[in-house]
Amino acid sequence: MRRGSFSLLFIFASHVFATGVQSLTTLPNALANAVQLDASGNIYVAGFFIANPQDPNAPAHAFAAKLSPDASQIIWWTQLAGSKDDRATALALGADNSVYITGTTNSPDFPTTPGAMQTSPIAVGSAFAAKLNPNGAVVYSTYIAASTGQSIAVDAAGHAFITGSQGANLGFQPTPGAVVGATSTQFNTAYIIELDPTGSSAVLAIQGFGGNQIALDEQGNIYAVGAFIGPLAPTTPGAFQSTVPRLVCIGAGFFGDFYCTYQHIAKIDPTGTKLIFATYLSGMWGANPSGLAVDGSGNAIVAGTTSSPDYPTTPGAYQVEYFPDPAQEIAALDFSAPPSTGYITKLNASGTGVIWSTFFGGSAAQAGSFLTGDSISAMAVDASGNILIAGMASSSDLPGLWNTPVASRPAASNGVGGPGFIARLSPDGTTLSPTQLVNDFERGIATRADGSAIAVGSQVFQARLSSVGRVATICDNADEAKIVSVAPGQLVTLFGTNLAPEGSAPSANGYPTSFNGVTVTFNGVAAPILYTSGIQINLQVPYEIAGQTQVTMQVSSQFVTPAVSESYILAVANRQPSVFVQPGSFGQAIWDVANCNGQTIAGMQPVAFNADGSLNSCANPAAAGSTVTIFLNGLGVSSPAEPTGAISSSVMAINPAVMPVVTGILASALPTQTLPGSIASLAQVQVQAGSSTAVVNLEVADGSGSTFLVRGPGIVIWGKPAN
Repeated sequence: MRRGSFSLLFIFASHVFATGVQSLTTLPNALANAVQLDASGNIYVAGFFIANPQDPNAPAHAFAAKLSPDASQIIWWTQLAGSKDDRATALALGADNSVYITGTTNSPDFPTTPGAMQTSPIAVGSAFAAKLNPNGAVVYSTYIAASTGQSIAVDAAGHAFITGSQGANLGFQPTPGAVVGATSTQFNTAYIIELDPTGSSAVLAIQGFGGNQIALDEQGNIYAVGAFIGPLAPTTPGAFQSTVPRLVCIGAGFFGDFYCTYQHIAKIDPTGTKLIFATYLSGMWGANPSGLAVDGSGNAIVAGTTSSPDYPTTPGAYQVEYFPDPAQEIAALDFSAPPSTGYITKLNASGTGVIWSTFFGGSAAQAGSFLTGDSISAMAVDASGNILIAGMASSSDLPGLWNTPVASRPAASNGVGGPGFIARLSPDGTTLSPTQLVNDFERGIATRADGSAIAVGSQVFQARLSSVGRVATICDNADEAKIVSVAPGQLVTLFGTNLAPEGSAPSANGYPTSFNGVTVTFNGVAAPILYTSGIQINLQVPYEIAGQTQVTMQVSSQFVTPAVSESYILAVANRQPSVFVQPGSFGQAIWDVANCNGQTIAGMQPVAFNADGSLNSCANPAAAGSTVTIFLNGLGVSSPAEPTGAISSSVMAINPAVMPVVTGILASALPTQTLPGSIASLAQVQVQAGSSTAVVNLEVADGSGSTFLVRGPGIVIWGKPAN
């Protein structure tokens, strides 16, 4: 595999950490919330710093700075400081490299400029906007009659477009005739404001749209993304998602409940008088956007964090599955949302459909954390259309960690997030570069022409992300989940390009460890090869890796040009159970995959056979009390032990045992058996059908007191009353 270097530019440190990691400039006690790059590669950051860190009551001051391309020099530094707390949140570059920033101030004496739109605050806690010329001098600075400034965009004429939230009685005046969205006297209302190039007046002011992110397309249309307590915001005819529920995401008991917030996207014409489209884009537990971009065709790319297992994903996208288990986490804390995970979605230009959509996250909750998951805090799109994301990781199985030793991977820990990460997704949402971990929570990201990224938080990083090798993804064979860990005996599929000649390996005496010029080893132990083609290699992970914590998978293929020789670092799990699902099971959302006679069933559709051998389905349910057979992968070492690559010759009962869970009730263990004629690690389990359709969660118990959840939100077993 081709490997790029990963170098860190530690702005806020004074050591050399390792080869390729160099200390450059010290900017103590500062936190950057946003970053942009100009055509020459100079780095512009905005955020806040503490002038006197020894004073626990010292306020924060907003700042913007320009750094040289290698961050070794501070070209200019400009602070916007009143007597209280001031923080810059977002930054945009104008065509002439003027710097536009927005944020929030608590200062009654925030430094505004003569002739600015608003030179004094209406309340403590006000939004502000400022423009600096290319040399860092303040051109204008103004209060905004709102509570926060969250995101900013600028057009070619120097008009600044700002979005954030406003509380009641702040004096925000909408433009007559402007569109109106979700307004509320109980909750903060989102706003959009367009400032003229001098900062002296508002060209346009809109209430009820946006609040989190804002962007412009080539025609000057305004794209605004917010997170609203649903269902408050308007949607347009034909919208992708016309409504959302109103759920409590955190049940705080005596302190009150906190409602989920639901992602909403609006496209507004340049005059602000026409709502081109408005749609929700969320799941039942909400979604919170942290990045927005618009491509040349007017499609909107959004990224953020969601706790919704049913957030809409699309078949073929990189990660259609929500990895954490929602059922157990919801039961652990009544009326609270499941753990978080990242998402990236491309919405079409009319707001009527999703072009592609994917999760980005691991199974932190399964690893033992308490409602803590992974999150995306920043997004940027490079000139080739690749999507770069940054955020915080809590999952040891975060996607793309094939170059990261297991000991250096995130470890979930009771509500505390892990390190930061930087990753790159292909323009079609299908392929991920190797993910890089950093020792900081990244709040902003920007791209360079050479494909590298600059990300900022308490430090400034430069990340050179490796190119994807010929093996693009490593997947579980049962549900095609992208994995960075394997279990002994697990069936795995490698997907990629120009991998090998096509053919099915002979299996009469067990599967061979070399076939069609392909060998795959795990710490030197050869894996049985089941099938090869130009786009995939199917194999069994050797049982001999049991007891290890990390393996290097070496992939070699000699009968293709050029030959393949790539290696990947994988964690070893005792068991990593998954159920074989039907093609297309992961559809619009994996919690909304089955609709039968007007009834929506929230679960996965497994490969399941009724007692008569027919496929279990909505149209062909099983009679109550009869058995339905399903198939499992990744059960790990069994008892009696199965040889690597062996073929089962008869039905044989093995341990571990599988236990079904229906609506929180744990049933007795089900017999787990081998499947004659198949590779021995494939297990079959029989589930008893009920008198109506049920969603069954599965657990695997190995007799040692440990249980392993079968990945996914539960499988659908179609049932009917017995005749």
